[in-house]
Amino acid sequence: MFKLPLLQPQLTGPNGVERKESQSVMAPFAGTGARSGKESDLAAAVAAAQTASFDVRGWSRQAKEITSDLTGSDKYKSLALHAEVKLAEALERCERVSPITRTSSGEERPNKLRTAVACQLLGEFAELCGPFSGVLITLRDELLKAVYSWHYSSERGGLSFDQLPWFAVSERLERDKEAMLEEREAFKQQLKEQQEAVGRIEEQMNAFRQATEEAQLDAATLRAHLDRVVVSEESARLEAKTGREELKKLRKEYLKMKDELEAERDAHSKLQERHAELHEFTATRIADLNAALMAAEAEAIDAKRLAESRMPPEVYEKLQATLADTQSELELAQSHIRDVEAVNTKLAHRLDIMTPRPVWRKIADHNIQSGRRTAELVHRVEEKLGRYANELEELKARLNLAAALLQPDAAPTEMQLTLVTEDSNYFLTEGGGSAPTANGPAVAEPCGLAPTVPRCLRWPQRVTLQTISQDQMEAIIIAMWKARQAMDVSSSSGSLQSFVYYYFNPQGMANADTARMCYSFYYACSTYAKSSATVRTFWLVMTGQVSEAAATDQRIMVSGLTALLHSLPAVNGAAGDLIASERILHIEDVSSALERLFPNRPSFRISKLREALRNQFGGAETVRLDSLQAVLAPHGLQTPPASTAPSTAKLTRFRQELIGPGSKGGAAGNGGVGPLISVLLAQHIDEVQTLCMEVATQLADTPAIVDATDGEHGDNPAEVVAVVEKLGALLGPSRAAACVLTAMGFSTGDGSGAGRRNSAEGDDVGGNVGEDVVMPMGAIVDLVDMTAWVLRRCLIKPVGSYDVTGAIQWAREALDDTGT
Repeated sequence: MFKLPLLQPQLTGPNGVERKESQSVMAPFAGTGARSGKESDLAAAVAAAQTASFDVRGWSRQAKEITSDLTGSDKYKSLALHAEVKLAEALERCERVSPITRTSSGEERPNKLRTAVACQLLGEFAELCGPFSGVLITLRDELLKAVYSWHYSSERGGLSFDQLPWFAVSERLERDKEAMLEEREAFKQQLKEQQEAVGRIEEQMNAFRQATEEAQLDAATLRAHLDRVVVSEESARLEAKTGREELKKLRKEYLKMKDELEAERDAHSKLQERHAELHEFTATRIADLNAALMAAEAEAIDAKRLAESRMPPEVYEKLQATLADTQSELELAQSHIRDVEAVNTKLAHRLDIMTPRPVWRKIADHNIQSGRRTAELVHRVEEKLGRYANELEELKARLNLAAALLQPDAAPTEMQLTLVTEDSNYFLTEGGGSAPTANGPAVAEPCGLAPTVPRCLRWPQRVTLQTISQDQMEAIIIAMWKARQAMDVSSSSGSLQSFVYYYFNPQGMANADTARMCYSFYYACSTYAKSSATVRTFWLVMTGQVSEAAATDQRIMVSGLTALLHSLPAVNGAAGDLIASERILHIEDVSSALERLFPNRPSFRISKLREALRNQFGGAETVRLDSLQAVLAPHGLQTPPASTAPSTAKLTRFRQELIGPGSKGGAAGNGGVGPLISVLLAQHIDEVQTLCMEVATQLADTPAIVDATDGEHGDNPAEVVAVVEKLGALLGPSRAAACVLTAMGFSTGDGSGAGRRNSAEGDDVGGNVGEDVVMPMGAIVDLVDMTAWVLRRCLIKPVGSYDVTGAIQWAREALDDTGT
């Protein structure tokens, strides 16, 4: 298979465009002009090329051999009939010359001759279309550029070369690939034979060693023979001298071969040590991955048992007791009010006629002191009735609030809060920055007590928002992640949206202060999500736009970076001789480690990470390892606390000092978020959010079932198989099937994608589905629900987002090179 410039350089211009068709003698072959499996074939081809001429046939010449003598258009009155007849005759000739072949699965293979004839007839028919001829010829030429390559091949033997379409080039490349695979197997066989030859050499060395010992015995025999033979002294001396010289030669050969054997043994020992190190590293890595897989499967089992978000049992029992007490007080107050109203009704029509006589015993039951005048007593009774009415309204409000809070939490979603100003309403989730506070603290409209409202926002009255800075917000979020981990040690808190209510309501029942804190937190989270990667990750997880496993994957990524930094060589000594607080790393080494950790990220993102690293440490050339570890530690994986520890319960509740006077995030003990960790987390959550948005867009285009009008499966019903097929175009078939099964609550059997939030699936997001997994045929789901399930329950992130194992292996090799 040759390119046209190699066969006939005079037929092509500088850009490879074919000139007018002609035939000429080929210029001599260059050494790199053709690919061949054997050097003899190439030599023969070069020799033939120097004495012969080539017949280079482009696609048009191939087609004209079929269409040149077909029926002309002057014999037909209808151009359409002429085109149809000419096309049929041409295809029939093509079938005789080059029959159609099929693949093993029965599909029709493309045919080179039929393709050339079709392109030729398309150009001829285009010339018959009048004003459309130019457009159709241009379309024909553009299609030719995509269909035909600049490769030529002689399929009929000799020096006649036909232009090949791209599918023919692809088939030839596949055959070349198979030949290369066969060559590789042959090379492996040769390598095995060489190893056997090495074994034979060792056997020969043993034989030489025995020969040397035999030679020494022969020398001793010669010495004894020299003592016995006195007459032939000169002859014996010559023989002894000859024996000594041969012995020296044998000793030299023996020593030389012994040295070679020692060198081979040393090399073999080094290879064995290297193999043992790799084997140990691989075993350790496999054990770590198996442990992570088992943890993910355990989390998946816990997640399946959680059908909906629910509150802890002690809070539920406390709310039930409070509700029962409130209902008892309400019934008692209502009975008192009915008695007082009945007395008031009886006495109302007689107040202006005569002086009433109160029932002193019943009045005394309500702690009302009698006055010297009846009118004064009536006034006190009216005040008491007013207080009873106010208490009744408060009890009713508390009863409604308790009943609303007992309802399960809604699915994670983004709520649109309304900020009350003097002129108009301001939507909190619509603004790009802080809400206007020129005339005092901002006030938010209540979201109500409906079951669709998140439990943390269920409040019936307006809420005056508290000002929270971005540093304070980041400190609160870091503390909330730790609190969520501490709560999961002893019980399950449901979704992150449900946990927000538990975190700010330690007593179980919401009040004005906790409602203010929840609304202020929600407002600050929606505001700072545009400027802080830490807040944005929490916001996307809380509102159900991404899975909570994305936050866990962030912590795994940061912990992997910390482990990678520990593997880098120190500039002030060997890594094994220094503790972490004494090691100093070069900034360029850290930058190279970041580039190795994210091999698939664009160069401009790596440049941003390098710039953030230098800004973090003031442009210094070196940095202490403990300083880097202090920056990364709050955002990496944390050791879960003991479930019986006294501080575990305290960690699960909100601490006021996080937003107290003078608090700026770092004062809370969590440390500020620097530029390095900000860019690191921002790039990670950008990749996750972008892919989640593409998944949502892809699922929205899934064809719905037209005849499903019963409303059982929602407003947008679709088959599960269609959802998997649509999602597979973006994520791949295996990954898409795993995501759909996980979203529907099924287990794929390998722990992939089924984790609730700590199932960091690594690069294979969603897991791989084995061949034995069968998708439920005929199952119908609502597209809106399926999209929400996939985004909330599956970690959707690009494949190969980061490579901790490869980066650590690179760091260890660099460390070995430094030691050498």
